[in-house]
Amino acid sequence: MDDGSRRFHPFTGLIGDRLLCGGLPPPAVLGSRRGKDSMADTQRPAPVRALDWSAADARAFGSHALDIWTELLDRLHDDLPVVRNRSAAEVHEATALEIPAAPMPIDSLVAHLRKVVFEESMYPGHPGFLAYISGAGTVPGAAADLIAAGLNQNAGGWRLSPAATEIEQHLMGWFARRFGMPEGSMGYVVSGGAMTNLIGLTLARTRHAGWDVREEGMRVGPQLTVYASTEVHDTVDRAAQMLGIGAAGVRHVETDDRLRMDIGALRAAIDADLAAGHRPIAVVGAAGTTGTGAIDPLSDIADVCSEYGLWFHVDAAYGGGAALTDPLKHLFEGIDRADSLGFDPHKWLYTPHAGACVLVRDPDALVEAFAVDASYIVTDNDQTGWGIDIYELSPQFSRPFAALKIWVSLLAHGWDAYEERIAHDVDLARYLHRVMMEHPELEAMGDPGLSITCFRFVPEDLPNHIDTAGYLDLLNERLMFSLQLGGKVFPSNAIINGRFALRSCIVNFRTEADTMDQLASETVRLGSILDAELRPTHLR
Repeated sequence: MDDGSRRFHPFTGLIGDRLLCGGLPPPAVLGSRRGKDSMADTQRPAPVRALDWSAADARAFGSHALDIWTELLDRLHDDLPVVRNRSAAEVHEATALEIPAAPMPIDSLVAHLRKVVFEESMYPGHPGFLAYISGAGTVPGAAADLIAAGLNQNAGGWRLSPAATEIEQHLMGWFARRFGMPEGSMGYVVSGGAMTNLIGLTLARTRHAGWDVREEGMRVGPQLTVYASTEVHDTVDRAAQMLGIGAAGVRHVETDDRLRMDIGALRAAIDADLAAGHRPIAVVGAAGTTGTGAIDPLSDIADVCSEYGLWFHVDAAYGGGAALTDPLKHLFEGIDRADSLGFDPHKWLYTPHAGACVLVRDPDALVEAFAVDASYIVTDNDQTGWGIDIYELSPQFSRPFAALKIWVSLLAHGWDAYEERIAHDVDLARYLHRVMMEHPELEAMGDPGLSITCFRFVPEDLPNHIDTAGYLDLLNERLMFSLQLGGKVFPSNAIINGRFALRSCIVNFRTEADTMDQLASETVRLGSILDAELRPTHLR
């Protein structure tokens, strides 16, 4: 059989005449002794079943967990703060129990879990949680996670997770079609946007380095270069560092006045690297930046990648949910031309952590980057009819059934509910922007981007002075922490053109307009208190 005939096929799992599937260890090697003599000192072990809880035990303990969960759902709208003002030492002292030699009584364990949940936690599902980009967590998704954990399948190999693998691949195909990617595109679920960016750049490096990186390492050829805007998520830089491209190979391209990648600057950066003898391999386009929700000109970036022969990776970790919807997909023109695309259902599809999707236009790129020939994993596809082994196409051998919570959430709610809620989040961001524009002591910092609104508190009587800008940065940074520790609303921040901004990002189906009003009023109330304490004499 020639080398070409032994290439791994992504849909059959076949390498030559061998089908590779995941997870079964080789038989134990018993040694050279045979017969009765080898068993002379061996007694038949008695059962050890302390860990093997019965269904009745599971139901009893599970009912306590269900009670805690449903009480949490009731109280999120009622008496729980977003977060409590606790130090790390205080939380550790209250929660970190030593591991006992004997079982902890169930009543004591349940009481401690209640304390962890209701006294020492913070709540991303609270209506007032507006920070970062962290979804509220769907109720069907949480229940699905219990089922997935109960099954405890390893979704790395088809034989260990038949239904899980087929559901995951079916779901990835549905997502790829909604993004407009061609038939045959595929992908899988990973932990988050950091991993999707790492995988996307791994595929770019493997395909476009110009030598066999997997065999020869990174010392063989010239400096590889990757291009992303100055607004790109830090995980792109970290992925390049992990892949041996290094910070020296990352080009942060300037943005336009809407904080989108400047295409002229992109071309100039690529041309400069080619002239210097470097090897450009990929451009990362942002479909919703973390700071402001800016969307890079994806179609123009795709044109550049086609012209220069580069890999086009789209980081849609945040904006991907909106790009799936009919009312908002026009904002993402060109996303369908991505070679690889990452988006996080645990952000704007609201599903529980963690579950992000990486989608790839050409599945052979996954084979080139990740396929291995594990000698202990052998089967016959003609005999078994088994399917794809994801471990052959990803960095992970051991994989949870993370797709279930995403799939079940979509089934339980239906897509229409998602389209309506995602559009509603965008409307809420626009409403908050209008509130900021109309208040004399609140300043909107740019237009809203998707469901993100950036703003700051500006005291009405603050004079225009050379030190005013620096003071406003200090004041609003302190104000952010006061808002967070206050427990009513929890914004985060963005740096916009060098200035500190408060930032609200709505990916929470419990958030409504009353929360936007509360954010504005608390910003003014706490901002006024801090301004009275912090303002220097020469600015009074």
